[in-house]
Amino acid sequence: MHLPKRRQLLKASALALAAPAVLRRPALADGKAINVAAYGGVVNDQLTKFFAEPFAKETGIKVTFGAGTSLALAKLQTMSGGPAQWDIINLTGSEIVQAAKEKLIVPYDYSIIDASHVPPEYKEKYGIKFSLFLFVMCWDRKKIPDDKAPKTWAEFWDTKRWPGKRSMDANISDGSTLELALLADGVPLHKLFPLDVERALKSLDKLGRDNIVWYNTNQEPIQQLTSGAVSLATAFHGRVLLADKAGASLGFTPDYAGVSGNYYCVSAASANKTEAFKFLNYMLTDVKGDVEYMKATAYAIPNTAALPQLPKDIYDILPTNPALKDKVFIKSDAWWAANLDKTVQRFKEWQIGG
Repeated sequence: MHLPKRRQLLKASALALAAPAVLRRPALADGKAINVAAYGGVVNDQLTKFFAEPFAKETGIKVTFGAGTSLALAKLQTMSGGPAQWDIINLTGSEIVQAAKEKLIVPYDYSIIDASHVPPEYKEKYGIKFSLFLFVMCWDRKKIPDDKAPKTWAEFWDTKRWPGKRSMDANISDGSTLELALLADGVPLHKLFPLDVERALKSLDKLGRDNIVWYNTNQEPIQQLTSGAVSLATAFHGRVLLADKAGASLGFTPDYAGVSGNYYCVSAASANKTEAFKFLNYMLTDVKGDVEYMKATAYAIPNTAALPQLPKDIYDILPTNPALKDKVFIKSDAWWAANLDKTVQRFKEWQIGG
């Protein structure tokens, strides 16, 4: 099964995740305990610290986070015929669409979940985008100072003003290469979907095949920037922050970035749906925990009530920042779920055709 790089991002994010390959199984939920299949590593530690432990103290409901989440796990639970081992499963955007079609998950109970502080663009029938992250343009500050860096994707495409190769994501469904190509060609942010794939490929032709270095893992563009192989790249913003914490000098802008996020979904086979929804409500509404999580990760929880308590350096780069609302686009999970195979195939044909 293809493992989306958005999942890889959170598994090996700015917090150096290390999720195990084999799923760790906690005890079965007993009505006062729920189990969450997530990513493992440091992120699970933070979710436990900021949400699970205080929630347990407040409600008496124990929450255990495990690793190895996937659409396959959601399917396995419904096929078993018994109560779900995992009450909540973290799914990517395309996975939640498929899981809903196959009735592997249940709609959110908005009589329990208070979504009054959730921007409507992040609220769906079967979940709310959580831990939002950005796909951005970034640069090597040693070669391009922040005030001289491209400000738009049309400028990123300008090889006369900024000569040299661009490092770009070959995984078009999880990165936003086609969307960025359309922005560079003049398509407005709010009119990206449905994607005009052929126009996007023609835009990449304009950039020039010889000016593109394709990457397949999230760390490659960072390595290429820091090694001097390229001076401009596309990347997930958490990778840039991690590199700078480690001593690199990379810049990025949240403007015109693609917004992605995963969903915590309640299994249709869960015997603890009410408790699961109560915990999800806690994660989405507890201001103190949300602030600490966003400070630790620089990924957004869509609770606007928490925004005023964030430091400026974090607030400025969160997609939920009102100042960025009309400067970022949200990847359409529904479009990609419906068009994934044929679009990936067409992109590969274009690459070979060069």
